[in-house]
Amino acid sequence: MKTAYIIYYDKEAQKNSGFIEMLMTEFFKYDIVLEYVSYEVTAAMSGDVFKNSFNDAVFVINRTREYRLSKRFEDIDIKVFHSSKITELGNNKYKTYCYLKDYFKRKGFEPENQKEWIADTVFVKADELKQTIDKYNGNDFVIKSVDGHGGSEVFLLESCVYEKLKGHDCILQKRIDSDSNDIRVYILFGEIYAAVLRHGKDGFKSNFSLGGSVSEYFPDEKQRNFIENFIEAFGKDELKMAGIDFILTRDGRLVFNELEEMVGSRMLYNCSKHDIVKEYVELVQRKLNL
Repeated sequence: MKTAYIIYYDKEAQKNSGFIEMLMTEFFKYDIVLEYVSYEVTAAMSGDVFKNSFNDAVFVINRTREYRLSKRFEDIDIKVFHSSKITELGNNKYKTYCYLKDYFKRKGFEPENQKEWIADTVFVKADELKQTIDKYNGNDFVIKSVDGHGGSEVFLLESCVYEKLKGHDCILQKRIDSDSNDIRVYILFGEIYAAVLRHGKDGFKSNFSLGGSVSEYFPDEKQRNFIENFIEAFGKDELKMAGIDFILTRDGRLVFNELEEMVGSRMLYNCSKHDIVKEYVELVQRKLNL
């Protein structure tokens, strides 16, 4: 039997216990024992203890959003999903924006009008948040913390949001008319696996966890080609099981929203016959020759 590890914050592991158990069951079919270790335990380990604790790992799944944890595994030559690069980009919206802007500029992909692929974006430091909200209040903007997830720290720009975002670095973006629709594209080992359409129940946010509806979505050829640009930008070899979210405009265009490095699977199981956990495990086993 081979040994691999999955790491969560304890609180997150409790919320995602079903997902962890599904992974453990599927990996066991390939004679791989997937062991759970809490992030809190790893954070307390010194360098030598850390190395010795994981020296039998054939790979590690990092589900903590902590890119420094992935870096610790990379430093001792242990395969980790995701890499420190993707974990950092997927958990900082402004770093993602800067990375893509630079990448597409070098590749000559970026259109003259950036609204064609991403909303106008401005970085707002935590200590400048109050002044920025006061300055732009009443305009049609969306403000987000750079490290929020699940839509919990995304708001229309109003004076009352300061208390909800106080202490966070944020990004300010021009709101895009989308009728509260967005697309999540699931990526498995660098390939488009499936997609879902999310529609907001109330307000402008479409997150399933906030009560939005979801249905399977089938991108057309033009949309798939557009999506492929972002997979290439992040690295086909880097994205093992990830999501890329796009706003779906009223005229059918896709506008990049964010990289979901720690993508979940509830939506996909809820609206389709895909078994993403099973197919992810099959790919891990095959790609790593385990």
